[in-house]
Amino acid sequence: MTNMILKMIDLSLMAEHLPVHKAELDKLASYICTIQNPEIKKAATEQYMIMQNHVKVMIALMDPVRNESVSIEDLHKWDPVPFNCQQKYTSMSQENILKELATTAESMANKNFNSGLRMKAENVRNIHIHMSLQQSTMLNRYNALMDKFIKDTAPVSSRKEQEETMETFRKMFHL
Repeated sequence: MTNMILKMIDLSLMAEHLPVHKAELDKLASYICTIQNPEIKKAATEQYMIMQNHVKVMIALMDPVRNESVSIEDLHKWDPVPFNCQQKYTSMSQENILKELATTAESMANKNFNSGLRMKAENVRNIHIHMSLQQSTMLNRYNALMDKFIKDTAPVSSRKEQEETMETFRKMFHL
């Protein structure tokens, strides 16, 4: 096996991204210790394990001796994580924690996808795009939990408004 030296952009994007993971993992751990609802707690714990695994994969990608052997399959090797929940407390409501978890998943999906598009090494790029897909899956889970536990405040359009909007674009595109 040869040593693969990464392009500086790949190394820089991961070096910039890892401290974000550290902060997000610390925040997730704090939330997990205060979440009462078992469904939300399970989803947050899974997101923690996914992100912890992302850290391990990115550090492995930085290793010039083994980075060529790191693959998408490595993203599915999660380890159970114990949480030290001594004296953890937040004044945030369960609903706000759930919204924050969804925002975190969305943000991480965006960061991973945008970074992946800029990366030069094919395996590094593909792994980051798959990291984005994992976070997108977590976002879908959080959205489903929000639909279940939180009243939706987004206004619903009427059939008339929807049809008028559609007609505007049909005319614009001559369809």
